[in-house]
Amino acid sequence: MKPTSPGLHAYLFSRRAWPWFAALALLLPPMFLLQPVPIDETRYLAVAWNMHVSGQWLVPWLDGAPYPDKAPMLFWLINLIWSVTGVHAWAARLLEGLMALATLPLLAAVEQRLGMDRPAREASMWLWLGCAAVAIYADVVMFDMLLTLCTLAAWRAIPALAERRWVGGTLALALALGAGILVKGPVALLVGGVPALLAPWWLPSARARPLAFYLRLVAGLVIAVAVALAWALPAAHAGGTQYEDAIFLHQTFGRVAHSFAHARPWWWYLPVLPLMLLPWVVSLGRGASPAPPAGATAERNRVANRFVLAAFVPDFVAFSLISGKQPHYLLPLLPALIMAAGMRVGANRWRVVGWRVGLTLVAIGVAVAAGLGWLEHPPSRVGATLCGGLVVLVGLFYLLRGRRALAPSMAALGMLAALMLCKLAFVFSIGPRYDMRSVALRLAAAQREGTPLLYAGTPYGLFTFAGRLTRPIQESTDPAAIMAWARAHPDGWVVSGDSGYRFAAAPFYRQPYLDHSLSIWHAGQLTSP
Repeated sequence: MKPTSPGLHAYLFSRRAWPWFAALALLLPPMFLLQPVPIDETRYLAVAWNMHVSGQWLVPWLDGAPYPDKAPMLFWLINLIWSVTGVHAWAARLLEGLMALATLPLLAAVEQRLGMDRPAREASMWLWLGCAAVAIYADVVMFDMLLTLCTLAAWRAIPALAERRWVGGTLALALALGAGILVKGPVALLVGGVPALLAPWWLPSARARPLAFYLRLVAGLVIAVAVALAWALPAAHAGGTQYEDAIFLHQTFGRVAHSFAHARPWWWYLPVLPLMLLPWVVSLGRGASPAPPAGATAERNRVANRFVLAAFVPDFVAFSLISGKQPHYLLPLLPALIMAAGMRVGANRWRVVGWRVGLTLVAIGVAVAAGLGWLEHPPSRVGATLCGGLVVLVGLFYLLRGRRALAPSMAALGMLAALMLCKLAFVFSIGPRYDMRSVALRLAAAQREGTPLLYAGTPYGLFTFAGRLTRPIQESTDPAAIMAWARAHPDGWVVSGDSGYRFAAAPFYRQPYLDHSLSIWHAGQLTSP
């Protein structure tokens, strides 16, 4: 009788499962200890909070105005998890962590569709989880991990368009791309759709019947756009003409032609990409089987290698030409490179070299300890130095491995441990400079008591979530208008965290904020002779 394979219960209590539990344990602490970081996380949580308070999910709002910079999917998901956990920042971080973990089986599913064997799939999952970009952004409240999830779902659906059950594949592709548009706009069509456009080059079944494949692809794209328009059209009508122009024009063509935020030169991603791929970009060496495979395995590898090129190269070039650039924008492209590395590690053509991993971690630990050594307060210096020193110790453990090969899981756990300690170093050292709870609660109490409030500059929802504000704080960037407001509201407060707004009167409240300070003044004192 054929023996049965071990079930889930047996696997969970086997030695093979413990690295996954260890990885989860290393991901969890920052989710609960890190406060939302200005200005991106505080802003996105403010939009989600406004959606929660108003009960209006169609048009995202920030500081009393429609917020067109981002599509609503992430805000919807945050509110869904808040309906279970209550309104907490850790719940939003936990959501990001769950999405990061969900990319692992999807990555393996894409590789299985491409014919990659089990060792390659397992290696890829650990290479992906231990990649610096994933370890850093797995608990950051941003849109790119969710977009990566949608991208992988779209990649998984592409081969099905050339198969008999193409209807399900077309719908899966459409839903993945449509959801991606609702996460971050038309860029989802770029990262998820370009490999589909090039499928006859890398997929033999698509090359056999290209016309049928492209007709199904067009059908999927039409459905995806229809899914996005099902939100965008009523939202544009409800948000007004300015909001309509922003979501259909400003956030697409504006970012491509001339970025209004994060404009950088075309070559900027070239030095950023290797940093995001640490430690693998320096720790992978030649394995025990350097010879390339032959026969059927070679054909499967050819398909996978061509897919990697189709999924990464055109989009990387496009991202480099688009003026707006941030490191996390590359996150949806990185699984393609990880797949290429996993295929080679799984076949023993590449291996993870212990001393290289250790040297990388030692460098990270030294950089953390030295980079935060300028802090003024001794307790802050001690916390940063201690965490940096622990990272160095982790690195020394791997250095002692010498030239011996490491399992990808062990190297990934080392990277996760190191970056968890780096985040704790941030919390224990400069974290108070990013913590808005104290000032936000003070402003919330003043707002409840009827004290007029004005922010000098642009607050970007800085206090909205931390203070659970139910009304926006008035803002102004015009110094003359600020002084006129102060004269009209002598009993009010003027708040500013912008370094360009400083007044002769002494503030009655001040706290460190980023590289300067955040202050509150009595409005009447600003106009006193």
